Amino acid sequence: MKLSKRKARVLSSAIQDWENNALITPEQAKQLRRSYQIVGFDWRLLAVYSFWIAITCLIIAVGVLLADDYLLALLAQIIDTPASVLALLSAGIAAACYIIGTRRRDKYPEKNISNEATFFFGVFMTAVTVAFLRETSGIAHRYDALLLLLLTLVYGVLGIRLSSILIWLFALISFGAWEMVQTYELASPEGYFLGMNQALRFVFVGIAVLAVSRYTERRADYQYLSEPTLFVGLLYLLSTLWLLSIFGNYADATEWADVPQFHLLPWSILAGLVCLGVIYLGIRFDNPLCRSFGITFLLINLYTRYFEYFWESMHKTIFFAILALSFWVLGTKAEKLWQLGRQLQSESQKH
Repeated sequence: MKLSKRKARVLSSAIQDWENNALITPEQAKQLRRSYQIVGFDWRLLAVYSFWIAITCLIIAVGVLLADDYLLALLAQIIDTPASVLALLSAGIAAACYIIGTRRRDKYPEKNISNEATFFFGVFMTAVTVAFLRETSGIAHRYDALLLLLLTLVYGVLGIRLSSILIWLFALISFGAWEMVQTYELASPEGYFLGMNQALRFVFVGIAVLAVSRYTERRADYQYLSEPTLFVGLLYLLSTLWLLSIFGNYADATEWADVPQFHLLPWSILAGLVCLGVIYLGIRFDNPLCRSFGITFLLINLYTRYFEYFWESMHKTIFFAILALSFWVLGTKAEKLWQLGRQLQSESQKH
């Protein structure tokens, strides 16, 4: 095996621990140490960065194209082509990207990064297709929400059919965008829909995505989508609850500015309780993603409340001293938990 220095240190430490506890013989330990090789450079990480840089450079190239007068004039001639024709052309390019990506994955399954990068160009051209559809005379900006729903369905079907987590993630992102646009179009002039502002409405998007995650977890053929769906669902739900703890159910900034901060305390308590619930589920079902999200957003909520209630009323020296002390205590507790975990692991290996 070819391992990075970090992974090799972990493996070497494990082999040494097994040898010290007589779980393996010295000959076996020696054989295990000869079974891997340390590589001095992480080529996989370089590949990931290279493909993202390539995509970024492509976007920059498009921006430079739009800034050049001669090329812009040439592009204007091309744009004279009906939007429906451009939509068909971009749809053909998107289909070609998906086909090439699928064939590459079948032929080179180990080249996961470049295969997913190929799918990304298909995702991009699919969005371009919908953008051109938006410009056709039959639609002409009147059905933005419907087009986003169409984009969500296309990404969702392709993500499942092609077994691509990347495309599936864009389906979930498009779903969130569809909800925002759809409810905005149906909202009252004050910005409320069914008595809810945009942040509160988005809470239900997070709940819906979490329900999809639960469904995919129960289906053996969709389990590979469960964790990324759970990630997006937790991100949607907890980040939106955090925003509600700051802004409450107010759609007007002027109205929100006149509200005393303690009136928003129920939203802060709700956000904290949900974080505790996510942590509990993570511990009960041994789900590190739930534990990490719950702990992270619980800390974010606690420190947000600290800044809200004490930034103006407390002397800045005392403010930052308490902040430093809290982080010191947090680090100390985390260190003790880490040491306890190592001790329990060592005892379990002895038994």
